[in-house]
Amino acid sequence: MPMFSYVLCDVFTDRPYGGNPLAVLPEAMGLSDAQMQAIAKEFNLSETTFVTPGSAPGCFNVRIFTPGGELPFAGHPTVGTALVLRHLGRAAGAEIVLELGVGPVRVVLGEGEATFFRDGPAEIEMLPDLAEAIAGAVGSELAGVPWQASYGTGFVMIPLRDRAAVAASRLRRDLWEPMAPRFWRPMAFVFAVTGAETVHARMYAPTMGVGEDPATGSAAAAFAGSIPRPDGTHRIDITQGVEMGRPSLIRATVTRQAGVATGISIGGGAVVVGEGRLLRLP
Repeated sequence: MPMFSYVLCDVFTDRPYGGNPLAVLPEAMGLSDAQMQAIAKEFNLSETTFVTPGSAPGCFNVRIFTPGGELPFAGHPTVGTALVLRHLGRAAGAEIVLELGVGPVRVVLGEGEATFFRDGPAEIEMLPDLAEAIAGAVGSELAGVPWQASYGTGFVMIPLRDRAAVAASRLRRDLWEPMAPRFWRPMAFVFAVTGAETVHARMYAPTMGVGEDPATGSAAAAFAGSIPRPDGTHRIDITQGVEMGRPSLIRATVTRQAGVATGISIGGGAVVVGEGRLLRLP
């Protein structure tokens, strides 16, 4: 029986055991969908990625699984997988392409960090009729109208008044899950604007098997691509995972023209913390 290797890394951080942990299987050829799902559940991290050869040199096919299901796109697996491939010597240049469920995603590699890019605006839907119910579900008065946004994976954007309100937030599943049919995906990105270029956030996705996520790059992408900003290029630094003891920093950049986003980038660091092999398959 083949033994599949894996690499563990921490993403959106520059130090081990911070950020968001990720398992990467860099040679996942031959694994079935059911096996990938079972392996992701065994690791029990917010995401596990499975890499197979892509359509051309410098391209890699990547599938992303949470303990509860497959995602077409996620940010910390994109950054972490790209840097693991460089760590293994499989990404020689400064740029690679990860072929994800949303299509090809360009990733620029730096020293211990990576940045991915998405073009155009995020999908957006305002949710004024759910504001009161969402406030009850997170246990805090909202600082504005909630909305959902997506660059392939949808999140509900929930604005709170300040960092303390974000820290005190809790997601009540009994109040949240009845609203799930109204959401593209029932994942809650609770945030407060803390400065001209800074945001503090938490992300809850219990129905995906993720009670709370330490760093959520796809949510940061949807946020950056959907939050109002003047025309021009703007940077947003998003801190997350602090309340979990895994502080993370996500660097977002958005460019807007004629009142809409024309593109975003999401970047951050990653640190390899371990390697191993699966001796048995599900």
